[in-house]
Amino acid sequence: MRILCGTIIAVALLGNAATVTVSQGKSDATGKFSVDGGEAVTFDGKIVLPDTAKHVDISLSEHVVRRGVRSFGNYHDRTDDALKSHGMFTNETVDVVSSLPDPSAFVRDVPRPIWDGHDDAVRCFAHCFEVTGRDYLRAPEPGSGFTRNFVYTPFGSKVFLWGTCFITMYGRYASHVFPFSSMLDNFYGAQHRDGWIARSISILDGSTGDKGDLSTSGCNMTGWAEWRNWEWSGDRARLEKVYPTLLAFHRWMRENRTWKDGTYFCNGLGCGMDNIVRFDTAKYSLYNHHGYLSWMDVTFQAVMNARFLLKIARVLGTDEGVAELEDEIGRLTRIANEQMWDERSGIYRDLDRYGTRTPYTHNSTFWALLAGVADEAKIDALEKAAFDAKRFYAACGIATTAMNDPNFKPNGGNYAQGGCYCMLDSMVVKGFEAAGRLDTAHRLARHSVEAVAKVFADTGYVWEMYNPSEVGPGKMSKGEHCRRFVGFSGTVPVMLFVENVLGIRMERGEDGVAHLVWDIRLLERHGIENLVLADGTRVNLLCQARSAADEKPVLKMSASRPLKIKIISAAGEFITEIGK
Repeated sequence: MRILCGTIIAVALLGNAATVTVSQGKSDATGKFSVDGGEAVTFDGKIVLPDTAKHVDISLSEHVVRRGVRSFGNYHDRTDDALKSHGMFTNETVDVVSSLPDPSAFVRDVPRPIWDGHDDAVRCFAHCFEVTGRDYLRAPEPGSGFTRNFVYTPFGSKVFLWGTCFITMYGRYASHVFPFSSMLDNFYGAQHRDGWIARSISILDGSTGDKGDLSTSGCNMTGWAEWRNWEWSGDRARLEKVYPTLLAFHRWMRENRTWKDGTYFCNGLGCGMDNIVRFDTAKYSLYNHHGYLSWMDVTFQAVMNARFLLKIARVLGTDEGVAELEDEIGRLTRIANEQMWDERSGIYRDLDRYGTRTPYTHNSTFWALLAGVADEAKIDALEKAAFDAKRFYAACGIATTAMNDPNFKPNGGNYAQGGCYCMLDSMVVKGFEAAGRLDTAHRLARHSVEAVAKVFADTGYVWEMYNPSEVGPGKMSKGEHCRRFVGFSGTVPVMLFVENVLGIRMERGEDGVAHLVWDIRLLERHGIENLVLADGTRVNLLCQARSAADEKPVLKMSASRPLKIKIISAAGEFITEIGK
């Protein structure tokens, strides 16, 4: 791994209690190093590196040393117990990273959805992968410390943790072409030994910013991303490798981003909803201050993450972290329902420093669904809110800031002041799916997929944000369009299209048993060709057009090897085997 010189660096070795310190261009260790990709040189004791050295690769006792990190204040006084017990996340060195795939593979070897009368949605699906393969794939830059190829959607020469999590979620449908889930390893490999993982990392030099800055950490959805990867791949070895890393990061967030009651805080940049108005911006910076609030989205994300970590722990058969995670879920669920829930409006709200619910209305309330904190009555109320055209049900999806909030910006959205984001629409849809409201999830997904497809047909692009007031790209405060951007926006035209519109998804329980599910709700002829599962099985599914939802579907299904598939429709449920 590459280690930046001229800084104070603590490097923990897997299976070795010793540390390596690199300070002011010197090394106090025995082993070998190479400078700027040159030949490895054996050294013993202190070595003064060349003044021109930008980075140094060090290995000791045949262990690959993880990328060093800057030390801030007292943050590095301790090593998280999970990392102390299991070691830091380590990756292979850059020179063993596989070459980038041929971009044409993203055209000829990805799935081909079928939906009669909706050719724009089919073309938009294909466009997402074509653009990703042609324009967005990158190999690690020398000196970045990255050890995995990655998707970079041009923005400030950085990759972002939550954007990467969302990309892995739809990237699964081309995972046989490119290992999307491994992109997260670039973040895990940069973890500090106290558990901190940066919200963003420079693709040029691996810099992350000061973790004392609220903007450098925020939305933690790594547990969700890794659980979805498990559902798809069944890769238990990966869960074993990432669980200590995810648990340590969860603990860091709990220790450094919570108030005394255990609720979480953040700032606009850190939470990813940059300019959403939550407090009096005459008093506190819109982007950079926490406003002394208990932030419901970050709090719900912590509960969600804890639940997925518990699922992973059960798969692995480990007790580590279980008691503390269960305790945190219980405490925060009580606060959510006793204090954050607003019965009058039927949504959750942020809490101010006095424990009073704030008057601001935004889509963070829907994170409660994936967190599993809402009972059936509250889910009913959230469903009503999601379909309320005066609040959240906007032209292109779910509005970030509610349309009846005074801070809502019509005719464009101005980012999180009303704009519709594919990744957040996906959060809402997957929340209702997790709550068992599959028809609600289908209807919301169809609304978003059709809107994104229409904008694609009109403009030829997928966009970072969409207009809440009309079917079109989102606009900024001065009327200019937002950026053309697949990235996390691929979640709607790919993931929601396949899983919640076509109804095709993979389910895998904690016991590791998996089966393909086809939840048939569309009346049009629909299905998918060349769906490549994680084990290489190629599946083709086709449902003929029907005149009514309760009409028994006529299906044509094939697979390259035997596969069990569960069919769900209003006409009944059954499991069959294809590919015999």
